Amino acid sequence: MTTPSRPRILVVSGSARLDSHVHAMVRIAADTAEAAGAEVQVLRLHELALPVMRNGDAEQNALAAVQTARERARWADGFILVTPEYHGSMSGCLKNWFDFLFDELAGKFAGVLAVTGGGGGDMSITAVKTSFSWCHGFTLPYHAAARGSDFSADGSLHNQSVRDRVRRVAHDVVRYTPPLRAAWEQARSLGQAVEAGVAGTHG
Repeated sequence: MTTPSRPRILVVSGSARLDSHVHAMVRIAADTAEAAGAEVQVLRLHELALPVMRNGDAEQNALAAVQTARERARWADGFILVTPEYHGSMSGCLKNWFDFLFDELAGKFAGVLAVTGGGGGDMSITAVKTSFSWCHGFTLPYHAAARGSDFSADGSLHNQSVRDRVRRVAHDVVRYTPPLRAAWEQARSLGQAVEAGVAGTHG
């Protein structure tokens, strides 16, 4: 695979709610990534309505929603993953999205954003980063989280400091995705030799 001149970034909205504050962060991240030169798509899990994953179920694997989730992840070079914090972790629908994927995320790069009820978002952000790393992906060490008080009554994100952090994450995902993808594909070209590192397990 040749990495395109414009990195392909998939912004994943991990909320199951139509009125979630997550959607405001998704818009900022997507607009920023596009302005930074990326080709951007947004995947809204509340619209996709993935079923709960049943491992090895051929009939479920053929469903349009499942095929879409996998195709969009395969298309992407990098990701911006946005989740609400539910009970100290990522949302169930975002974890379910992860459960359908593995090779589609391997060797790719992601930034993580969270919306919390009042905490710092550390637990949900850590959960997302952990799941992505277990799929052999790489995550930005920097991240952003917003509380309910950071949003206006119309749902817009009014906290300028948080907005800036969201935009920094988006810029860095666009910036670091291409060299990482190029290094991964170069390693994969070595086949299954140990010199290929983890990329050699995805030959």
